[in-house]
Amino acid sequence: MNNSYLLLLLCTCFCSFFGVANELSNEKAELEPTLFVSVEYAYIRSSIPGTTITSSYMTIENKGEKTVTLLGATSKISSRIEIHQHSMSDGMMRMRRLDSININAKQRIVLQPSGLHFMLFDITAPLQAQQTVELTLNFSNKSLVTIQVPVYSPLQEKIAQQAAANLAGQQRQAHHHH
Repeated sequence: MNNSYLLLLLCTCFCSFFGVANELSNEKAELEPTLFVSVEYAYIRSSIPGTTITSSYMTIENKGEKTVTLLGATSKISSRIEIHQHSMSDGMMRMRRLDSININAKQRIVLQPSGLHFMLFDITAPLQAQQTVELTLNFSNKSLVTIQVPVYSPLQEKIAQQAAANLAGQQRQAHHHH
């Protein structure tokens, strides 16, 4: 009788563990599409009076093991959002539209003024500091990542850029010391 009880207990523990492990793997699978990237330091520039365009900036990190492709973004406040790239050509700053951005595994890309960024066209109403806008990033693996993005005034933008630059500098220093 003692051996039967031990066998039953062992089977119960094994099945319980297997059930929990299976449940965890299912949870992970369901969460995977939104966990493959993280978005930090996102903001949208407040509107310039009389215009219907603005821009958005952020840092996107690919936490996955495979390259992902950012195809663009959508929002209820804009009929068209494009990925743009500033570049210097013949001493002139030029801006061109990109169809997508590849983000390699474990890579971080920075959308920032005078570099990669989102352009929001035909915004439905002027955007003012303290507002928050929902933005959905579209990826080639059919994943959508929806984020709440604050609208920054020029002063808030300058402070945010300085904070991000300081943090990036600290991270670089930390990597050099290891």
